[in-house]
Amino acid sequence: MPGKMEILKALSELGVDTRFVSVTDSEVLINNLRFSRFSRRREEEFSSRYPEIRVVRSGIFQRICSRASRVLASILRPRVGVRIQAEGEMANALHVILEPYTRKYGIRIGEGEVTALPATLDHSIAAALEDMVRGEPIRYHHRSTSKVIYPLSTVPAAWIESWLGTEITITTNPIVAEFMEFFNENVPQFRDKMRKSLEFIGENG
Repeated sequence: MPGKMEILKALSELGVDTRFVSVTDSEVLINNLRFSRFSRRREEEFSSRYPEIRVVRSGIFQRICSRASRVLASILRPRVGVRIQAEGEMANALHVILEPYTRKYGIRIGEGEVTALPATLDHSIAAALEDMVRGEPIRYHHRSTSKVIYPLSTVPAAWIESWLGTEITITTNPIVAEFMEFFNENVPQFRDKMRKSLEFIGENG
């Protein structure tokens, strides 16, 4: 299996902007098709040289990366160290999403002063609903700071589930789960509306 640096060099030689792709041991995942310039012709050339490396053109993954970039671009500092605090599939997901930022900003993934956590938009909404159920003031629990970042805090859990093919536990509170289901069925775009409300609370609370 070719090494990561070899893959990155090959992609660059083909004219691919590697700041907009994620490179793993067995895959190259496109974060942004237009900015990466990873055309079908370039994919064919790459695959002829490295047939064992799969090129992933997932629309849902690109949407996830687009949402995550809004958080990461506003918080990450050049050459900062980022420690992923998650397990299993979510740890892998965060690593894949953060990987291009080792080239965009020169960040280091592993140990560092910034902690990346896996909470999604649904987790933020559920936490706010739990405040409401307990009769407490609603807070924005998963707002990113210079020390703690939530790259997926604007990403619906369903997108992550679709990409990974796995189910994510949002809440163990049955009342909150019922609220989430009700709003999902009866309030169009309720997640994004709640996100904007929570962001307002976070900025002005």
